[in-house]
Amino acid sequence: MEKLFAQFNIDAMVFGAIVASVFLAFVLVVVIFSVRYKGQYEKIEDLRDRLKEREEKITMLEESLREVQILNASQRQEIQQFQDLEERYKAEKNKVEEQLALAKERIEAQREKIADLEGKRKELEVTLENTRENLAKANEEIENVRKRNEFWVEQLSELRTKHEAIKSRLRRYES
Repeated sequence: MEKLFAQFNIDAMVFGAIVASVFLAFVLVVVIFSVRYKGQYEKIEDLRDRLKEREEKITMLEESLREVQILNASQRQEIQQFQDLEERYKAEKNKVEEQLALAKERIEAQREKIADLEGKRKELEVTLENTRENLAKANEEIENVRKRNEFWVEQLSELRTKHEAIKSRLRRYES
């Protein structure tokens, strides 16, 4: 070391002072950086705490999201079931409406048939009334004919009787 001191022309005290000042400068730099970075380290720790809190919140939100997704899946299933029911209802409604339309058409056709039959019934009533009247007239004519026949039968009977009387007279005269 003495050679080193001799070479640079410095003595041991000066060397010690240089080493001490370098050491103090190093300590001073370390202290300055540690003080300076201590505030930043506290900020980093605060940020870490916030990060942990946010991670916890994110975890809670993820759990809530899972629950909501489960509820959404169940609601989607319920909505699908409702839509299926609605489609079945619409199909049944259309089917019933078609059946109702067919029934209305049948009813209208039956009404027309009833109206036709009612008209025919009235015609038949008129025909029946006319037939009754004609039958009454025919019965009256038959009665008149029967009375005339009776009259002519009596006349014929009288004529026969007279004819028989004349024949018997003629036979008497001839004999």
